[in-house]
Amino acid sequence: MSLLDRVKERSGSDLSDDELEAIILAIAAELDARLGPVGPVTVHLGDPADPNSRFYHSLRVTPPIGAGDVTIVELDPGNSGDPGAETILLQGDYRVLHDGRTIQRLTSGPNGRTYWAPLVRITYTPAGASQPARDEALIKIAMIDLSYRGGLKSERAGDYSFTLSGDPVADREAVFAGLVPASGFLLA
Repeated sequence: MSLLDRVKERSGSDLSDDELEAIILAIAAELDARLGPVGPVTVHLGDPADPNSRFYHSLRVTPPIGAGDVTIVELDPGNSGDPGAETILLQGDYRVLHDGRTIQRLTSGPNGRTYWAPLVRITYTPAGASQPARDEALIKIAMIDLSYRGGLKSERAGDYSFTLSGDPVADREAVFAGLVPASGFLLA
C-alpha cells in the first residue's frame, strides 16, 4: 500500500491526492532535514583556508554516524585536488565517540597522526530511524497537521462535541523526538 493510501485511510481526509502528496513531500523533506537521509551520506569537515583547522584532535559529525561502514579520507593539502593527497584511513586510525557525534584521531594505527588533515571526507550511514519508522512518523505528523483547525480548541453542536487535546506543534515535536536515537546524555 502506498504512503498516500495509508495517509488517506488513517486520516479520513477528503483532500485531493495532489494536496496530500504535497503534504507528504513537505513532511518527508522535514524528516530528512532533521535526521539526515536514510542512506549513506558524504560530509566534508575542516577548512583548508583556516590555519587552525590543522590542529583538531577530534571532529564533530552531523548527522551522527550510525551502524555500518564508515570511510574516512584525509586530504592534505586539502585544496590541491590531487588524488595523491588523499589518505584512506583504516579502523585503527580513528575512534568514533559520543554515539557517533565525534571522531577522534589516533596516534597509533597504520596512518597514525596527532591531528586531522585540513580537510576530511567521511562517507557513512547516519544514525536515525529506518524507513518504516519514518513512514509511520510521517503518517502521524500528517494526521496532526490535517486535524489542526487554526486555533480552534473545541466545538459543540447539539449532542456532538469535539475537543483538540494538546498543542499541534508539541505533538509534532514529540513524534520527531521519538525518531532521534538516545544520546546517553542527561541534562538536568
